[in-house]
Amino acid sequence: MNSTRKWRVVGINFDHMHMGDLLRMAREHPQVDLVGVSDEQPERVWPVLDRLSASRDLFEPDYRRLLERTKPDLAILCPSTADHAQWTERVASFGPHIFMEKAVCFPR
Repeated sequence: MNSTRKWRVVGINFDHMHMGDLLRMAREHPQVDLVGVSDEQPERVWPVLDRLSASRDLFEPDYRRLLERTKPDLAILCPSTADHAQWTERVASFGPHIFMEKAVCFPR
């Protein structure tokens, strides 16, 4: 494994407040570049970016444009629990690894 590799990471969907802590930990990691964030409600994103002293230029309201533009290695998702599967399917088609705090449950 290349120990100097930088992982391109995005944060998508700020339904849960955990996104702020997850992005902080990612941003503090020496092998991570936070390359973008997305949510349909910008007012949920601004306080997180401000606490991280991160540029508001990282924000893109359309997650599809964000994924196409940034080509991330990893997407951190924080949707409401009921929407985990839907967001996993949306983002997976763009190819990044997906980190979700809780497991995804698919109906049988």
